[in-house]
Amino acid sequence: MAGYHIIGDPDTVLGYRFAGVSGDAVSTVEEAREAFARATADGDYGILIITEAVEDMLKAETTAYRLKAKPPYLTVVEDIWGKRGKRRSLQDLIFEAVGIRIVEEQ
Repeated sequence: MAGYHIIGDPDTVLGYRFAGVSGDAVSTVEEAREAFARATADGDYGILIITEAVEDMLKAETTAYRLKAKPPYLTVVEDIWGKRGKRRSLQDLIFEAVGIRIVEEQ
């Protein structure tokens, strides 16, 4: 198993890529469904990260997959918009993912 993989919107996936996490950027239910099927079929990942928006798109698929209780294990994270719908900066996403500030704040 190679580690982590994320499925989410393009901005959130980009933030995780800075931390070395592979990912699939999706915008539609069909893209999300295809990416989820690939990620869960490969057996290449130990942890599959999906954003809350992707979980909402794939409620039936994620529920059924969790019942299997086999790798990759599924975890859900906030996307770049956060819980309140306020967009977080790319710097904040990188800090959250790797724990360092890429650009010094003023």
